[in-house]
Amino acid sequence: MFHFWLIKAIRFIVALSLLFLMLYLGKWCNQFIPLGMPDSVWGLLILFTLLVTKLIKITWITPASRPLLRYMTLFFLPICSGIIDQTAILSSHLDSLVAANFLSTIFCMIVIGYLAQWLFEREKKLNG
Repeated sequence: MFHFWLIKAIRFIVALSLLFLMLYLGKWCNQFIPLGMPDSVWGLLILFTLLVTKLIKITWITPASRPLLRYMTLFFLPICSGIIDQTAILSSHLDSLVAANFLSTIFCMIVIGYLAQWLFEREKKLNG
């Protein structure tokens, strides 16, 4: 029984170490490629690239990513309480926020629609 928990703990530590490694690689990339993207986004792009190229297997990071995803809502509570404190500022810019959300949603729907149409037509041509 102890052996089982020890293996599980080691897998968790290795998975968390891989995730932190991606974060620190993202910080390193941000220093050399200053595009204004956050370090964590660079880390996610590196992780995504390594997962797609199968240099890292998803089973390697699952032990640490599952608990993080399960309790992710708890990470947003401080942000939500901060937003509630700033209702005066948000209400003064409400029209701009609503317009930006509406227009960006419409833009994304149009782009995704055209992309889906193009992909379906391409698949029809390939399959005959």
